Amino acid sequence: MYKITIASMTQRLSDSAWIPNDPANSDYQQIIKDIQTHGLGIISCDALQDDDDNYDDNTFWQYTDKAVEIITNKYSNDEGSKVKALTDLQEYKYVRAMQAKTPYESMSIASPVINATPQDIKDKYRHLPMRR
Repeated sequence: MYKITIASMTQRLSDSAWIPNDPANSDYQQIIKDIQTHGLGIISCDALQDDDDNYDDNTFWQYTDKAVEIITNKYSNDEGSKVKALTDLQEYKYVRAMQAKTPYESMSIASPVINATPQDIKDKYRHLPMRR
């Protein structure tokens, strides 16, 4: 089990080790293998720092069940920023799902994301090839 507390680091809960989100790091590679084996349920995230709302291919907070709640809480006083952040999150997840990138290699995981994406976002990315 892993916990994301800082967007640039992930904590392995078994030994409290901090793992940098660096693809060259062997512990980071193990996180990816564990996600592919066990699914996103092994990742938890409660909140982000003020400057940690980026969607980096090396982070995982945006895939947790709490991602929408995290954004909603972070931007509770700024409706415009909240709507933009939620739209950006939907776009990011849709593109990853269409490209079959981690964690959406399996169509059974990607399909709900693709189907829940609003048509305007799908139209914006209509140049992406169909999944096979």
